[in-house]
Amino acid sequence: MKKIYKIFSIIVAVVSISLISCATTSSSKDSEKKGTYFENNINDFSSKKLSNGINVYFKKNSGSRVCVVKMVFEGGVPLIPSQKAGLEEITLNLMVHGSKNYSYQRIQRLEYEKSFSISSESSKDSSAITLNCIDRDIFEMFDVFADGIMNPLFTQKDFDQEMKVQKDSLQSRLNNPEGVLGIAITENVFKNHPYSATKSVNSESVDKITVLDVKNHHKNLLNASRINIIAVGNFSDEDENKLVECFESQFANIPVLSYERPNIPKINIDSKKVLVECKNAGDIGYISGIYKCPERTDDDFIPYVIASMFIDDSLFKIVREKNSATYSIGTGIVGARKMVGAISVYKASKTQNLGDLIRESIEDFPKSEKEVKSKLDSYKNKYITSIFSNTQTSFGIASSISASLLYRGSETEYLHRTEEIQNVTANQVIEAYEKYFAPLAQKKSATNIKWIVVSGKDIIEKFDL
Repeated sequence: MKKIYKIFSIIVAVVSISLISCATTSSSKDSEKKGTYFENNINDFSSKKLSNGINVYFKKNSGSRVCVVKMVFEGGVPLIPSQKAGLEEITLNLMVHGSKNYSYQRIQRLEYEKSFSISSESSKDSSAITLNCIDRDIFEMFDVFADGIMNPLFTQKDFDQEMKVQKDSLQSRLNNPEGVLGIAITENVFKNHPYSATKSVNSESVDKITVLDVKNHHKNLLNASRINIIAVGNFSDEDENKLVECFESQFANIPVLSYERPNIPKINIDSKKVLVECKNAGDIGYISGIYKCPERTDDDFIPYVIASMFIDDSLFKIVREKNSATYSIGTGIVGARKMVGAISVYKASKTQNLGDLIRESIEDFPKSEKEVKSKLDSYKNKYITSIFSNTQTSFGIASSISASLLYRGSETEYLHRTEEIQNVTANQVIEAYEKYFAPLAQKKSATNIKWIVVSGKDIIEKFDL
């Protein structure tokens, strides 16, 4: 999809379209949508329910000896007040940092001896703890995984060490132009929105979170109403039944508490340009242009993604290669359950006519259905490859299932993506371009896009967008 576009890797709010598009654009039920990939995989799924209502989803991965068990906690950033931003990330990090029966030193030794891992992750709409190990060790290592979830230590010493890491990370972001841009996007795009809190600590929260907050948040996480378990591996029926017994013995006592999925309203975009000075940027620009894009559930989302691939190639060709105006440039997505599009300009070195070059690139979109058709299959193949390359591993499959559950309420929804992409027509791609990109190509596109610019004091106002 992109050539060298590892754009703003530190800006976790900006997610590449190819990865985020694992949610469907169709509202049809699985039984109504058939395709080769779906048919080849659907029989590998099964599900169980624990006595407290926690759903367990199994996916057989016969080509791998690696097993993954992933506990997903729905909710994410909208449930955390801004003054406590980062609390969920800190809590999950400490949950894998030692428990009642397994010290952190012992866990590290076992990880070395058994070549397994237990990791935590947080995002805007959910968080997770994941066990990754060889099949022969799954039941032994599951005990380590479960004890961290149910009986974390949360010592003051470990908390202080984690907060030092968090503070260092925040300071690094504040000193780095890419990090400053990420913060500026959150503060300006998501102002007064449920996504206004960062998943990591911010300047407001870094000195306000206590170990008591962590302990209380852990209790909030252990709510059967917001938990799903995903297990991927070459499991036999006997293995699945035994794992369910393990889940039941360890997790059935998690209480069923009240929980309502956070309401995420549409993200409103104003056209006011934002200039953020950063001494370390020097005379280089780190820029993001935020604009309206379709939601995952819109029928034109996949055509939009394909249209963006045409735009990406034009941006690279005109802005970077022909005019040497920037080190890298491309499109992306900001958000999660609700989203906006982003044009990310990484290390812009030319200030004059930069906006004109971007508009020229957008206008370079093919003018006829025939021209679109000539590249359509190639882009479709790139799109499919980008989505399914990570499903070659049990960890990647578990991540796809998790996203499918979170965004569409079905663990098998992602199986339809190949068929949906292949069914997109050239005319649909053109219509998506006309609706979402063509307005950005207008000379007076300032009303259609919000530019956020990070650069040095002496040059920041010179970027002509």
